[in-house]
Amino acid sequence: MNSKFFFLPFRLCVTFVFLIGISGCDKLSFLDFGSKDGQTADPGKEEAHPQEPPPPSPSIPQSRVWYVSEDGNDSHTGTDSSSMLASVPAALSRIRAVYRSGNWPAGESAVIIIKGRIIAPRSLGGNESMVEVTGAGNYPPIVLQGDPVAGGILDVNRKKNEDGQVLLITNNKVTLGEKLVLTGANQLWGGAVCIGTPHAAGEFIMAGGEISGNTGASGGAVMIYQGSMTMSGGVIKNNRNDYTNGGGAQGGGAASGGGVYVNGQSTFTMTGGIIESNGDNSHALKGGGVFIEGEGTMNMSGGEIRGNTSVKEGGGVYIGAFGTFNMSGGLITGNTSKEGGGVYASLYGGTFNHAAGEVKGNIPS
Repeated sequence: MNSKFFFLPFRLCVTFVFLIGISGCDKLSFLDFGSKDGQTADPGKEEAHPQEPPPPSPSIPQSRVWYVSEDGNDSHTGTDSSSMLASVPAALSRIRAVYRSGNWPAGESAVIIIKGRIIAPRSLGGNESMVEVTGAGNYPPIVLQGDPVAGGILDVNRKKNEDGQVLLITNNKVTLGEKLVLTGANQLWGGAVCIGTPHAAGEFIMAGGEISGNTGASGGAVMIYQGSMTMSGGVIKNNRNDYTNGGGAQGGGAASGGGVYVNGQSTFTMTGGIIESNGDNSHALKGGGVFIEGEGTMNMSGGEIRGNTSVKEGGGVYIGAFGTFNMSGGLITGNTSKEGGGVYASLYGGTFNHAAGEVKGNIPS
């Protein structure tokens, strides 16, 4: 299904709204259209010679592992469970040194396993991130994942008026693996994760884990500023758009994308995972789950976008001017907005191509 139309010669200004899965309303609506494709250690007893934790998921290729723990020490090596580091930047520093020496197998990742709750230092500046994987030639592909038994949390621990972000990626590739939570961030562009900048692209793969409890004006959880994101697993939930900082800056009219914000010419591919309960009561004007603008593109072949909320348009997905949303699978359900509870597309170049998958049970606010 394509929502792109031609303008009348006299430039009639009109907005076309897709209201998905809404009954009993006076707007144009399509009810539930689409098709569904067949789709034992004792914690109280410490061993005299501690064993290393189980290796990372075999689905993530790696040969070198560093360990970070809430009770670690950055003077340690970080290469085994008896010598854990206290911070991810310390692990990245060691990885960078080895990688830049030229002694790194081509194509192999570096894995950082995080145990317990790691809290950002109070000295973290307003325009800084807790973890920065930046600079061309500095790192191999990086995998961040939680301890297989205890799990892990990266917590910026910011109050409403304090800036701070979990992860910034430029000129590099980062994968979020299982049992790791990114939380507690408050940032203008991408509450927890910002992919790319105006001058450099980045790549983010969400294979598992959770991004929750963050605030950002443009992307409560993630902003794809320049580059790409692929989501094949994990959960993005309970993120908000009511960003403010100590200097009084606010999201204002630009507050959109409670879950993910896809900036112009960037790409978001969703093959699995869940985007849920984002934007609720937080001034997410457009795109409670996902906001697409400029020439940004979203491709959805699996996963679920459910229970998200926006104030004006596109509770599940908002497709802005010249944005494109290609849906070939997955489910969009239970989302809420004044117009277009499930999917909203504007006449100003917004395109929704629906080949398969279900859009159903979305409601007006």
